[in-house]
Amino acid sequence: MTTSTNEHGPRPRLRAAIIGLGLDGPFHPVRILRSQEFLVVGGSDSTRDDMLETMQRLEGELERIGRDLGDVEPEELAEIAWRIDWPELEEIAMRMALGLEKQGQTFQTATAQELTVLASPNNC
Repeated sequence: MTTSTNEHGPRPRLRAAIIGLGLDGPFHPVRILRSQEFLVVGGSDSTRDDMLETMQRLEGELERIGRDLGDVEPEELAEIAWRIDWPELEEIAMRMALGLEKQGQTFQTATAQELTVLASPNNC
């Protein structure tokens, strides 16, 4: 996740993105695919195709509900991940949700850095 300053005031705006790294492909040339919500780097043709398909399913669900990734609460993201059969994302979203609850924070008040730490598997 990254933050950017809103030109209408000092409050930072949260912008979420998912980065997929394919480590099983040739090192040169490295292919990069990107959209508003994700970035896919490297990987074999098969891995890249799988990552792209999964990301497109996520984007389709977000479009269906009319929301951006950064606007979706962790619990809702976990539900979306379950619907599109992405268990790794479901686990990450649940870790964030539980961490926020444990700390008494909300998704909207947490910083990008705090959310990144909560999403980490080392945070369990």
